[in-house]
Amino acid sequence: MIGSDNAFHGHNDDSHHAWNLDHAVVATAPAAPAPVDRWVEEQMFEEDVRAVLMMMRPNRRERLQGWHEYRTGGKHFRATISWDDEFATRNEPDRLPAGNEISTVPNLVDVLEAILIGSVRSDAELSAEEESAAYRDVLRELALRVDQFADRFA
Repeated sequence: MIGSDNAFHGHNDDSHHAWNLDHAVVATAPAAPAPVDRWVEEQMFEEDVRAVLMMMRPNRRERLQGWHEYRTGGKHFRATISWDDEFATRNEPDRLPAGNEISTVPNLVDVLEAILIGSVRSDAELSAEEESAAYRDVLRELALRVDQFADRFA
């Protein structure tokens, strides 16, 4: 029923219509976006770009202070290790045959220890012996994976 007050009841709000004098519906062009709307869209886009850059390059303050980074990850995780020059040049290298000479990350054993020790959830309520056994299980699995890596090239 054209011309009645409820002729467009339930109709989409995003359509653009106007009534002419004879109560016939006439389609109108959508209004051009206001300059303020465009400015808001540009600001939101720039904010999104900054957020993506922060995800790609975290720890800006540390980098500006001369810290170094190593990034790695798997299919569903990412890890970033950051260190300062003091950590890299201290006179206590890992007790490994090559010391710090072959690793991108200095004092790698210290880094792995910091990741592993304490990684058991606090609500697991394990004794020190049980927690140590869990860490050894992780190290055994890691040793198996290193062996598998070596076998691929043998």
